[in-house]
Amino acid sequence: MLDRSKLSDAYGPATDIPRLLAALEPDPAAGVWDELISRICHQGSTYSASYPALPHLLDAARRWPAPARVTPLCLAADIVASDDTDAATRAGYADTHAALRQLTADTLDAQAIPQSDLVWLQRAFLLLCDERTWAPGWDRLLDGEVSGACPGCGVDLYLVIGGEGCFATAADCINGCDTPRVAIVPAARAALVWPGDWLFDIAHRHGDGALEHRIVHAFGTSACPDCGTPFRLGDALQDG
Repeated sequence: MLDRSKLSDAYGPATDIPRLLAALEPDPAAGVWDELISRICHQGSTYSASYPALPHLLDAARRWPAPARVTPLCLAADIVASDDTDAATRAGYADTHAALRQLTADTLDAQAIPQSDLVWLQRAFLLLCDERTWAPGWDRLLDGEVSGACPGCGVDLYLVIGGEGCFATAADCINGCDTPRVAIVPAARAALVWPGDWLFDIAHRHGDGALEHRIVHAFGTSACPDCGTPFRLGDALQDG
């Protein structure tokens, strides 16, 4: 039997966690979510009260319609992906972990999910599959730029896929820049392998051509603007 009186969160004894879990609601803007996330997954760190919250997050997501599941499933995935929890605790929640992964897959099959939520749910599923190359920064890569490094010379790079275009550069280009850029050549759809093929299929099933375009570029190739070394974007990513 779990002794909740001995659990802790980011701020100390986890005495408020049962109240917060009981107050969960489908609206992602509800204040309860900010408070809960700050306590059990603070800036990616987890605590002894974090894993015991997983069954409650799963139960809430199961009860709510697909569009309302994004917040509980993404929070659960971030908890599972943290390295702060010991192997024995993880093993004790293996069934919950598997159920979360399946529900996330089922939710991705639902219709009327906007691109932003599709991207977050894709990220959550990859985390729940313990995929660590693409998952951590999947949302940032498809929403502007993500940092990386040239596999050849090691220079810091920014990999840009968004409104500014699709290219690699050695300067932050979110607000525009005039430093050298090397275009990202998109991967051929037929050449995509896991997880690229799965990510593309999700976007295709939802009829999201813009997301398809971003995905084939994410799995494409470019070259270092400093030394000219060619690389696949996945080989240049740094910590997502």
